[in-house]
Amino acid sequence: MADRPRGGPDRAYPRVAIDAFVRVLGGDREYVFRTRDLSQGGLFLYTRVGHLYPFRVGAALSIELYDFDRAVDFRAVVVRVVEQGSPEAERFPMGFGVKIIEIDDGNRARLDELLKRAASGEDPY
Repeated sequence: MADRPRGGPDRAYPRVAIDAFVRVLGGDREYVFRTRDLSQGGLFLYTRVGHLYPFRVGAALSIELYDFDRAVDFRAVVVRVVEQGSPEAERFPMGFGVKIIEIDDGNRARLDELLKRAASGEDPY
């Protein structure tokens, strides 16, 4: 998967540019990130200090994506790590690509609403 062109025609879900807060529970710790893009299938957790986080491909995460005063909660797995000095880091920000693996109907509806607003240019906050 790392060799696929990012955002190419083989992507299952279109990405929407969005700047939102994300709370991540990984292992026994809690982390706060910002996201740079989002889709129905996942998101990208942006950070300049990825080496400080214990996330590796395959790591399971519980995620709260903040939308106004509500959160969209789901389970995800890390599918891509963009580290400093990697070929991908020359073209893309550093951080973690995560895939949604479990989301209930209520949270899916909130995610869809957030994506619709972001695609139309509305602020997520």
